[in-house]
Amino acid sequence: MRVNLYMESEEGKSGIDLNRAGTPLLEIVTEPDMSSAEEAVTYAKKLHELVQWIGICDGNMQEGNFRCDVNVSVKKKGDKELGTRREIKNLNSFKFIKQAVDYEVNWQIEKLEDGGKIKQATILFDPDSGETREMRSKEEANDYRYFPDPDLLPLVISQEKINNIKSKMYELPSEMKARLVKEYDLTNYDADGITSNIDVANYFKELLSFKVNAKLASNWILTNLFSRLNESDIDIKELSPQG
Repeated sequence: MRVNLYMESEEGKSGIDLNRAGTPLLEIVTEPDMSSAEEAVTYAKKLHELVQWIGICDGNMQEGNFRCDVNVSVKKKGDKELGTRREIKNLNSFKFIKQAVDYEVNWQIEKLEDGGKIKQATILFDPDSGETREMRSKEEANDYRYFPDPDLLPLVISQEKINNIKSKMYELPSEMKARLVKEYDLTNYDADGITSNIDVANYFKELLSFKVNAKLASNWILTNLFSRLNESDIDIKELSPQG
């Protein structure tokens, strides 16, 4: 559970925002493996696709259900160590991720080339100006106040349980796409369209259960059916091939 604390307008009082009480928060942190804004956006899109596919998040970025924080640092060509990072908080669109990273990279390079130093900080991206601005500085890592929660016991998950969960997991998009190309000779474009959404994939699988030609089925879904759905308020998960 995440509880957001905020100050009331009346001086000297505080309150608790229970808007997200009872809502699980999953945070996924990567190693510094991405070297461009394009790579960061590609990763975020794949993750966005995955959490919707397995049904743990609706992926609504405007409502804050899927947001990204991006750490940005630069280094000279040939250097092994990355420079001081600055963290861009709460990016809620793929477009903003690219714009924010591109601006921040250029800002850091110009700062260093002018003889300045990068200070560790938390920053925000302003979509209107297309610029990042500092929200608060973080001189040292311990400024983040990291410490173990004494009331939470270690959670140990056995390999047996992990394997059992994996065996029951739904086929992932990349796996299904590869299978559709191999088994049904679909083009990569068509396979991408069918696996772009779990509801589309389920509809396609149900359609195949009627022994229809896979190529004809995918072509009909991606052209005729999608066109009809775009003209109406109906969602594909409300439909059945039988109806």
